[in-house]
Amino acid sequence: MFGRTSASDLNIFPIKCFERAKLGLLWKELMAVLRSEIERALDDLISNQDGKRFQGLAVVLAKQHWRDLIASEREKDLGADAIAKAPFAAEGGGKILICSITAKIRKVREDAEKVKKHFEHITKLIFATPAAVTNNMGEAWAAEIGKEFHYELAIMAREDIITSLMLPSNASLLKNHLGIHVEVEETLAELVERVRAAAVEVTAAWFKRVAGKPLLELRALRLNPDGGDSSEVLQLSDIRNALDQSGRVVLEGPAGRGKTTTLIQLAKAQSGGIPLLIDLPQWTESKIGIFQFIAGLPQFQSRSLDATTLAQVSTAEHLSFLLNGWNEVGESDFPHAESALRGLERDFPTVGILVATRTHHIVPPLPGSVRARLLTLRRRERTSYLRKRLGGRADELRQRLDSDPVLDDLTRTPFFLSEVTSIFEAGAPIPSTKMGVLDAVTRLVEGSDEHRNHLRQPPLAGRANDYLGEFGARMTAQGGVSLSENDARSSVSIIGTLLKNAGQIATLPEPAGVLSTLCAHHVLERQNYPVVAFRFEHQQFQEFYAALGVWRQLWDLLRKGDREKRREFTNLYVNEPAWAEPLRLIADDIGGSSGSAERADAIQAGKLIIEMALNVDPVFAAELARLCGPQVWKEVGTALGERLRSLYAAPDSRYRHSALAGMLASGSEDFEDVIVPIVSGDNQQDRLGTYRTWSAFEVSSLGSNWRDTVASWKEQARIDFVSELLHHRNVPEIASFARSDPSVKVKEAAIEGLSWIGAEDEAAQFLESLDGNTFEGVVQKLHSDLIPLATRDRALAALQKSFIASADPLIRLGLLLKQSKLGATSIAKQLKQELSKITGNIDDHHTYSVIKPALDILRATDPLWVSAWVAERVADGSLWHETWSKLITAVPEKLKEGLIQRLESEDFKHSHFGNIITVLAAEADVSIAERVFLKLCELRLVITSAPDERHEFEWLLRGNSKRCSGPSRRRSP
Repeated sequence: MFGRTSASDLNIFPIKCFERAKLGLLWKELMAVLRSEIERALDDLISNQDGKRFQGLAVVLAKQHWRDLIASEREKDLGADAIAKAPFAAEGGGKILICSITAKIRKVREDAEKVKKHFEHITKLIFATPAAVTNNMGEAWAAEIGKEFHYELAIMAREDIITSLMLPSNASLLKNHLGIHVEVEETLAELVERVRAAAVEVTAAWFKRVAGKPLLELRALRLNPDGGDSSEVLQLSDIRNALDQSGRVVLEGPAGRGKTTTLIQLAKAQSGGIPLLIDLPQWTESKIGIFQFIAGLPQFQSRSLDATTLAQVSTAEHLSFLLNGWNEVGESDFPHAESALRGLERDFPTVGILVATRTHHIVPPLPGSVRARLLTLRRRERTSYLRKRLGGRADELRQRLDSDPVLDDLTRTPFFLSEVTSIFEAGAPIPSTKMGVLDAVTRLVEGSDEHRNHLRQPPLAGRANDYLGEFGARMTAQGGVSLSENDARSSVSIIGTLLKNAGQIATLPEPAGVLSTLCAHHVLERQNYPVVAFRFEHQQFQEFYAALGVWRQLWDLLRKGDREKRREFTNLYVNEPAWAEPLRLIADDIGGSSGSAERADAIQAGKLIIEMALNVDPVFAAELARLCGPQVWKEVGTALGERLRSLYAAPDSRYRHSALAGMLASGSEDFEDVIVPIVSGDNQQDRLGTYRTWSAFEVSSLGSNWRDTVASWKEQARIDFVSELLHHRNVPEIASFARSDPSVKVKEAAIEGLSWIGAEDEAAQFLESLDGNTFEGVVQKLHSDLIPLATRDRALAALQKSFIASADPLIRLGLLLKQSKLGATSIAKQLKQELSKITGNIDDHHTYSVIKPALDILRATDPLWVSAWVAERVADGSLWHETWSKLITAVPEKLKEGLIQRLESEDFKHSHFGNIITVLAAEADVSIAERVFLKLCELRLVITSAPDERHEFEWLLRGNSKRCSGPSRRRSP
């Protein structure tokens, strides 16, 4: 006879049994196939613990119900997966969405506590779950949350989610969020293919910008909500998956880092849905809706695709908007651009949205977006590019780049790698500054047979640089990257008049002829939509020509020494953020100057520009001083040091932080008395915060005797020093220091950092230099992806040695998995042996770090063994049944009979037996259902036959009696 049971378990068990045994056929008759597919997909989310994926889907659906909700960043969301703060909420009171793949009041209460702690003026919680929540359960939860937290609780549970996903307007969500393909009507399918063809043609037009050159698949570092670096590196596939799941992404990167190229790759490689490449400044300037703008593109007009058609297609096919150039929006247009982007995010919850931009003081308004910054190239990636482009000559240039620290750093940026390779192909000398490279590239264009004569003859008459300089200056002054046709013609007339007055040309050229020739034979491009305008092939060319103009004015200022002109120059250029990059180019060029006749003048020009910057922004002045080089620092170091120290002494922490940033930006040893105590101190947060205060930590900041200085620090401070510097760029001196350090952990940090940035040769050499025991210890801790290919045979041998020496099955499993990732095969038998040795409860850490990956490997070849292993451990309670039930596809007869006998004989009044029910329900058939059902009815008779007892479960038994007379169709005892 059954022992006593808990209320929740007695409720669940007969339903689960009869769902499989009695109601299976009826279910299929009543529900559409689509519904069953959605249910299976939701079950997969639950069984795979894919809470993040469900959260993405739930946010999209919730935004359809409550349009004022704004998605939250998925990390550190303080319990709010989406939020409508009170001032912006439609009903006045704030509301918050919380998501969970399990329907537990405990989860709701935990998130409610977080919300209460971190958010004010919230009146409503919305709980979304793919699990079932009955009305009785929901009302009880609402009452409990209302009483304890004074929040209204709305529940978006399984049935609501399924119903929403079955709506035709949400068909596009099924494929990308749940992997369900939906057939569409033939006429609509034709429209989808026409839109897809137009989008492919748009991508092909963008691809022409990089035609003939290999494409690099770049990596991006995910940023924390506050903009700080995280430890998560995103591949192109990760970004694509986020877009497929209707995510929002902000992709940041400095000039030339590969933002546009990455968007083109995303558009070309996106397997599902339709990616739409959009020039963001052009769209926002057009002041029209996104579908109207897209429909106006020639590729869509030629196929008679209008905005209405695009809206119709968006209901059947997933769309991704890839918007390029947030930083290129003119300053005066930003209010409209912000409004347009907010509207896009709000009105299109089902589409994926990506915005590419340089790091900008105005962050694209995409709440809850994934922010990521493109990383520099690793040597391995750079070498791969050179081999694809240069073939047999690749090693010649590779060795040159690897051996020259300046060129090595410069060519970690894709744009400059491409241009330096072009210079190498032409057989020209390779400069070592950005200005030098850009100048050499434009000279190659001007000197080629295709363009040379056209540029020397009228209407340009050899004065292309004068016109391009004016275009660059005007675009930069306007804070944009293009000139309207009227402004461009006006610029041509201004320069033409100046040249004629100076006797350089005899007659004024026709503006249309100048513009046409520059677009055909130089680095200028014409755009025809939404209006005719002109822009440079790359923003770096715009900044190069703008810098040339500033250089000329700086030389004039240096010669004349006019105070008023100096003040005017400061206001126009130094104090305007739009001119920061041209000024950096000039400073870098000054720092890279050789011992030429102009060297003394260059030093004075550097001094002048830094003195002007010091009056408006000491941090920017310090950055320019480092770029200008040590000779200029001798001229300005004292004054700059005094200003930064006075700021550092201020009581306001914001001034201290800015001063520290300036000291680090300068890279000068003059501030080692400030920097060294912090980075060598006991507070790790202060140490790491200092390393990350500026974009690059220069080892020169620690003084010329930095090796002895760092060697005297405590181990953890040395680990942080090596790790922080080598995680951003290859500094041979740091790797050499780590190799001589006595600490194994310091060596491990160095190898990890070198592998992280792709310096595989250096990492391999470092590893090979270690003795056997040290090598073994480092390899055990090093992530498999960071172990260089050249050392993998030795690494496999070391891991096998560690495997033999260990007796802990969980540790041995981890070592087997690492060997598998390094290429080892035929480990299935060993995995089974180690899994079989595991006893007792399995904690979450080991569950997801070794157990689940091991089972995933075995499922591919022996799913029945995996099912039996999971069933046994779910049954004995060592694995949580709700998480692992979907892996149970077959239950051994011996285990099945033993579990039924336990249910018949044990007293479960004070214990939980949902694990037993889960295992039996996984393979329930009619015979099990009848046996269990009869025992439940027998239990009811036993309890009702004792009227003098308390009958604490009487209410439950009434419900069970209804089930007895319902699905089973058996006569009630």
